[in-house]
Amino acid sequence: MGAGRPVAPSDPERAGPSDRGRVVVASNRGPVTFVPDEAGRPVPRRGVGGLVSALTGALQRTGGLWVAAAMSDLDRELAARGRLDVAELGWNFGVRSLVVDPETYDRFYNGVSNRVLWFLHHYLWDVPRAPSFGPQEREAWEAYRKVNRTFARALAEEGEAQGGPAYLVQDYHLSLVPAALRELRPGAPVAHFFHIPFADPTYVRLLPTALRRELLAGMLGADVLGFHTERWARNFLGCCEAEGIRVDRRRRAVSWQGREVRVRPYPLGADVEGLAAAADTPEARAALAELEAWRGEARLVLRVDRAELSKNILRGFLAFELFLRRYPEWRGRVRFLALLNPSRGDLEEYAAYVEQCLAVAERVNRELGSGGWRPLEVSLKDDFPRAVAAYQLYDVLLVNPVFDGMNLVAKEGPVLNRRDGVLVLSENAGAFEEVGRYAVRVNPFDVLETAEAIAAALAMDREERARRARALRRAVRRNPLERWVEAQLADLEDARRRG
Repeated sequence: MGAGRPVAPSDPERAGPSDRGRVVVASNRGPVTFVPDEAGRPVPRRGVGGLVSALTGALQRTGGLWVAAAMSDLDRELAARGRLDVAELGWNFGVRSLVVDPETYDRFYNGVSNRVLWFLHHYLWDVPRAPSFGPQEREAWEAYRKVNRTFARALAEEGEAQGGPAYLVQDYHLSLVPAALRELRPGAPVAHFFHIPFADPTYVRLLPTALRRELLAGMLGADVLGFHTERWARNFLGCCEAEGIRVDRRRRAVSWQGREVRVRPYPLGADVEGLAAAADTPEARAALAELEAWRGEARLVLRVDRAELSKNILRGFLAFELFLRRYPEWRGRVRFLALLNPSRGDLEEYAAYVEQCLAVAERVNRELGSGGWRPLEVSLKDDFPRAVAAYQLYDVLLVNPVFDGMNLVAKEGPVLNRRDGVLVLSENAGAFEEVGRYAVRVNPFDVLETAEAIAAALAMDREERARRARALRRAVRRNPLERWVEAQLADLEDARRRG
């Protein structure tokens, strides 16, 4: 199997998802939230993104249930009444929201998921100063443990109703669920997918010994553990070895409590059909016309990101500034559009980072802009139609995260782009394993290299741009979205058969 390719079923006679039993999905954030209409009636609003599309597609074929935490006050109010009514979405499965008291949820989500696990696996700590684990952090971990157990109990209850389903537990928020669920339903088939990077053993040792061992044990409650890339899967296996757990590197398997746990890469594909449909909406067409008028004859450098630390927005802005200073002939002839979706603004670290990014953008515009030309335009709001419109127009797409589990922007942009745009891609993005050979590679910490990559992308001849763009589109289409969940279910079925 080539690096970065999905682990597909090896037996063509294996059952597809529609031939298996029901599926129960668990995630922190669910596929739907409710908003009041003009009459105050709660109306379901479907989530967007590749993950939601992949999992709802699988549930549509198998039937089953999606279990998630209630997010808004309205969601919590509706969840207290029982099953959520999602009939008008046409789904062939149910949705159950779990109500967690706000203080416990804050410690689970902000105290551990975001401030500990996110920082750990994206290598974000300023190690001489952070982390520091004292009583407050232990209390937050207890809340994390409590919420994971709440999920496990709900999944076990639903397992009875769903007739022995396969469980697909999603992401780092629920890392302790597999082991807790196995205690309640010992024979249940459980897959756990980790959507962010998994740090190497040395960095994981920043966690207190008891916590990192509990984290590994929680994940090893699954039969199949999935990561986006070979790199993150190898890191997990290395962490197990560092704790004295038996690992078979060749077979990518861990021996744990009399069971074999399979550790596999399953890279998530882009929702190509969904993106095309989104680009054809009236909102996206209006945004496209507005952006074309704004761009004029200038070339367009684009980034589309959540406004958070791991995306490396600040170094991207500094690289663009350095590019303009080293290549002044491009001034007035290129624009940088940064579409940033607000994220975790209630955390001090994130709010301060966004302020710093905005301050740098304003300084660049003040020092290098002239007349009606502002080199760097920043939009800080959730505007999906504008993002899919901008994907169609870029000449350079900058994707330079410090570390990223996958980063679907690197796949979504190329399939919608109309201008043979060039992808400038961080070597630490999970997507690099699949599409890096067709991109301009950058070390995300090297501002000079990134500046030169922007220059090279803008100066690239038409034939080379077209060749890379075609190869990018082919690479994305080779890994269709549905394969991600089908491969996991196939391996879960195989693991259950082999005992």
